[in-house]
Amino acid sequence: MTERRWEDLPEYPAFRRLLNENAEAWLDSILNKNITIYKYLIYLRHHGFPSPLLDWTASPYIAALFAFDSMDKGAEHVAIYAFSQDTLHSFSDQEHFFIVGPYIATHRRHYLQQSRYSLCVRRQVESNGEASRVDYLFQSHEQALNGVSNLNTDLMVKLKIRADERLRALEQLDLMNINPVSLFGSEESLIRTVARRECLFKNWEL
Repeated sequence: MTERRWEDLPEYPAFRRLLNENAEAWLDSILNKNITIYKYLIYLRHHGFPSPLLDWTASPYIAALFAFDSMDKGAEHVAIYAFSQDTLHSFSDQEHFFIVGPYIATHRRHYLQQSRYSLCVRRQVESNGEASRVDYLFQSHEQALNGVSNLNTDLMVKLKIRADERLRALEQLDLMNINPVSLFGSEESLIRTVARRECLFKNWEL
């Protein structure tokens, strides 16, 4: 249906062997050497299927659109989290937080949205004689960032913006051509963008 084929994506037994054969490596180094897995996770993330990747953007304006785009009607604020640098690795003996991206041949939305991604994992190694079995358990980003002692807290900030700024923000972003159709490129997002211009920005009483 999607006309996409993942010929190089390993089946589970092959992926399990890959993890066990690289028991001393962290997951990001395994992904860097097996780029199809990384591309597949990005594809899932951009199409709404649950993925361990948390997506970010290099653009504060794109981040603002996502914050205001589908906010709860009862919200008093929206929030934007920002890193002050685009590469970050923080880890303890068992937990590892890292950012991956941006250059990879994957879905066009990755480039339209200036995407970056973060992963947070905990490594679990079980030894049985000479053999080792490695598992990576995906962790909460918030808990990991709060608990990592070698992370400089100045690297990440949370920006709160009043929700009543939504209309003005969306209008200004649209003038910069930052809107659903420019970021998603689908027919649905085109109709949504036109409807927003004709109904929301012109303040129709619906």
